[in-house]
Amino acid sequence: MQQQVAQLYGVNLVTGNYSLLSGDLGTNDKINAIGFNFHDNYIYGWGYEWGTLVRIGDDYQATPITLANNPGVNFYVGDVALNDNSYYFYKKGSAYGLYKVSLDEQSVDYLQVSKVIDGQSLSLSIYDFAFHPINNFLYTVDKNGLLHQIDVNTGIANSLGNVGEQGTFGAIYFDVDGKLYISRNSDGYVFIIDVTDANPTATLFAYGPSASQNDGARCAVAPIVDESIPATVDYGDAPDSYGTTLFSNGARHSISELYLGSSITTEHNANVYPKTDEDDGIVFLTPLLAGSDSLIQVQATGAGFLNIWGDWNRDGQFSADEKLITDKFLENTTDVILVNTPLTALNGFTWLRARFTTVAAVAVSGGVSDGEVEDYRVIVTNSGNSQIQDTPYYLAFEDSWPEQGDYDMNDVVILQNSSLLLTDTGQVKQIEFQGEVRALGASYQNGFAIQLDNILPSNVDASLVRFEINGVLQEVSAIEEDIQFLVINITDDLRSHIQLTQNCLYYRTESNCSNSSLMTFSVTVPFISPIALEQFPEAPYNPFIFAKEGTYHGDLFFHPGRGLEVHLKNKLPTSKADLSLFGMAADRTQLDGENKYQTSNGLPWALAINPGSQEEWKHPSEMIDILHAYPDFQLFIESNGNNSSDWFSQSNAVNSKLY
Repeated sequence: MQQQVAQLYGVNLVTGNYSLLSGDLGTNDKINAIGFNFHDNYIYGWGYEWGTLVRIGDDYQATPITLANNPGVNFYVGDVALNDNSYYFYKKGSAYGLYKVSLDEQSVDYLQVSKVIDGQSLSLSIYDFAFHPINNFLYTVDKNGLLHQIDVNTGIANSLGNVGEQGTFGAIYFDVDGKLYISRNSDGYVFIIDVTDANPTATLFAYGPSASQNDGARCAVAPIVDESIPATVDYGDAPDSYGTTLFSNGARHSISELYLGSSITTEHNANVYPKTDEDDGIVFLTPLLAGSDSLIQVQATGAGFLNIWGDWNRDGQFSADEKLITDKFLENTTDVILVNTPLTALNGFTWLRARFTTVAAVAVSGGVSDGEVEDYRVIVTNSGNSQIQDTPYYLAFEDSWPEQGDYDMNDVVILQNSSLLLTDTGQVKQIEFQGEVRALGASYQNGFAIQLDNILPSNVDASLVRFEINGVLQEVSAIEEDIQFLVINITDDLRSHIQLTQNCLYYRTESNCSNSSLMTFSVTVPFISPIALEQFPEAPYNPFIFAKEGTYHGDLFFHPGRGLEVHLKNKLPTSKADLSLFGMAADRTQLDGENKYQTSNGLPWALAINPGSQEEWKHPSEMIDILHAYPDFQLFIESNGNNSSDWFSQSNAVNSKLY
């Protein structure tokens, strides 16, 4: 609610975008102290023209309400409680204070005003407050930035600390998750506060509308995003450590006629890498070389400011000193821009974020009312290094080893990619893995790791290893200890990272279980001494699954734990493998020979599939033998790989048997 003659606006807190809902509320004066009533779906506020409470319905007309014991002054602080259907309003000063009036028509004190506490005992320089959706406390932030919690039963306020921002906060709201939003009149900035934090801090959330006269209300039990209506917001897609999703206060824009490239995508929340948008606003014409200039081409539609950040130290965050471009004005143009990658930029894959908006000096995260954000995964090299991009592989495992099981090869399916950083003499200086869990059809609990055969773990520069799961930097090391060859342990339990849809036993193997949950990982492993390329193992290296400690993994043995490993055919087990398990059931491994992890017919328990030109490999549905889903697989095995080498293509599959 704004202006001297009340006007009502709708504000999208996600982006700060706003629109006029009504310029005529049936009054010639202000309406303030508004709150949304969860019990009857009306807005209540204080109408200055009548000096009393007003009610506003979906016709946006204010109806004055006669109150018993009306204090006889106007108020600009108010809200409606969620638990007792009462309107609370406040004015500082010994003659005033905190008041309550029941809005329940069945109550004996309906529309009767009572004073909770006087305004000298509760003396706060505040301009709005809001009820928490659960605990029924009022919360407010005063002009000096102090966060207060008010008990409406006693009128006693408890200071929770300074949030770090000052000003007139004329509109204050809660969402269903208990996050507090405060809007500052002078600049319209909307801040978010976690009121449960031991040191609550106001973080810039969105660039909203500014006004000298400002008050706000929303339903405190409503989410910030309504997925029942079409999405109108654009997000980035970098890992969430960069501030990408709404939960992380990620960069986001209301769609408008201002964007990068030829189009703009919208979503209710961010797609996080490896799910990416079709961003096309920036083309990297030359490589990003540390300490050197590079050329990028930027296509801009509309007029706005371009800002670009790069994660040069690869710490998973964009910092203020990692700016590549600051407030470059572009208007309906395609420009080639010279940029300089810092000399200190680390080699390897990293992320760039571009934001194009009418907001000058925009932050790297938070919401704005127009423009677009685009995130790019790029390679940074220096003059002495080059990058080799390995081929992506689908890794598919049957976890019933050493039994053949249902042989549906979907107990664990992972899309794995990798890249090598080479010195100018062709030695491997660093390896980086990225991956995504595509299916978990296992009833057992499995971990996942990758062995680099013949590479010593002592040659790893442990201080520079970087390990992320779902974009979150992990505190535990990915480098396994007390082992012969280097093993990168992604997780001891894949299932712990997946959230299953209700009534689904598995992840993406059953019909009607297209769970949107996602597990991604990335790990960067630098070496102390570079390794000759010809001595380095080849992709897909030696990925394997293993049994989680202390869990059931079949009737052949009791809780085999880490010693039960399932590798690709003819790959080496690690030095932690339990050698006594080989040769049991259907396994015909010859540890002193070439045949490992295969049956007497040569069937493997794990596959590495390079999809080639086709976009993806589709795994069999739950309980469907891969020999039935892909009939040519048997010919491929029987010929020792000489025939039907394209057995895995969808054109050779029985598509009704694929997930």
